[in-house]
Amino acid sequence: MSPGTNPKKTASGPARARNRGAKQASGDVLCFTDADTVVPPTWVRDHCRHYSVATKSTVVGVGGPLEPLEPGLRHRVCFRLLSDWWDRLSWPLGFVQQPGPNCSVRRTAFERVGGFDESLPFLEDTDLSLRLRREGEVVYDRECAVRTSVRRQEREGYGRLFLTYARGYLAYLLPGRSPSATYF
Repeated sequence: MSPGTNPKKTASGPARARNRGAKQASGDVLCFTDADTVVPPTWVRDHCRHYSVATKSTVVGVGGPLEPLEPGLRHRVCFRLLSDWWDRLSWPLGFVQQPGPNCSVRRTAFERVGGFDESLPFLEDTDLSLRLRREGEVVYDRECAVRTSVRRQEREGYGRLFLTYARGYLAYLLPGRSPSATYF
């Protein structure tokens, strides 16, 4: 896919748009971000170094922290708690969750697990991460941060978003359940 290509988001949510982008991409590593996210100039290289053939890497996915694009202490603290610290605590316990605005996937593993689940209205990134973990290592790289808009957090509030995600994670973890909240 050419730089700047933006598959149109549909009513099915971000999973469908990400899968469409993956089909158009030609590389061995698929990098995903969002339209309201700013990635650093070295972002692709930072992700791709984890997949190095020279190191016989078993890495199938990489994720990193999200930082607020807009200024403000409240945004910095909430993003640190709800993105970076949450991920650092949950990943060692096996609950890996590459954030959609900052993740990459080895194409072969992405295809083996069937890509993003388009039936999920949200947590499609967490779902993919957990399925990828069965294929190999999913890495959390604290140095591979991106800056993303706080528009949704300001509109819905950090507390409400936290509860929405907490309910979604709980529903996802309970056998026979899946996240069903209409989020996007």
